Amino acid sequence: MRYLLVDRIEEVVPGSFARGAKNVAMSEDYLEWHFPGRPVVPGTLVLEMFAQLAGWHEAVASDFTRWFLLDRVASARYFGVAVPGDRIDLRVEVVASEDPARRRFRAESTVAGERKASVEFEGQSVPLEGLDARERVEQAWKVLKAPAPATKRGAP
Repeated sequence: MRYLLVDRIEEVVPGSFARGAKNVAMSEDYLEWHFPGRPVVPGTLVLEMFAQLAGWHEAVASDFTRWFLLDRVASARYFGVAVPGDRIDLRVEVVASEDPARRRFRAESTVAGERKASVEFEGQSVPLEGLDARERVEQAWKVLKAPAPATKRGAP
């Protein structure tokens, strides 16, 4: 992946849902041109955040042998934008699918409790082998799932 757009995995319940977060930093290169003078996170990257979180859900649910590949967006609604300094909270929920090789998800993003996007999408569950090394994916998982660093109260 060129961009790892999910900064933290908060929770994964295999077969049910996954929650994660993206912290938007002004230094992210895609913000330079979207839009000059008023940087906002592109809606397509929010969709990619959802797809990546669904990928982590699939990886955890399969003991890191499978990944999710998006191939169809059923609906996408955007209600506002995220800007540098925002934390985008992400949630993907599994929706039943009749085909065992396909996965369907309903997703929502919020910033400070305010809904920003609602998307329904689906795709294939594919072997992780061939996409990336299992060890590398498991290492990334350990970093993304690690507890947040403690901060000192009252520190400057």
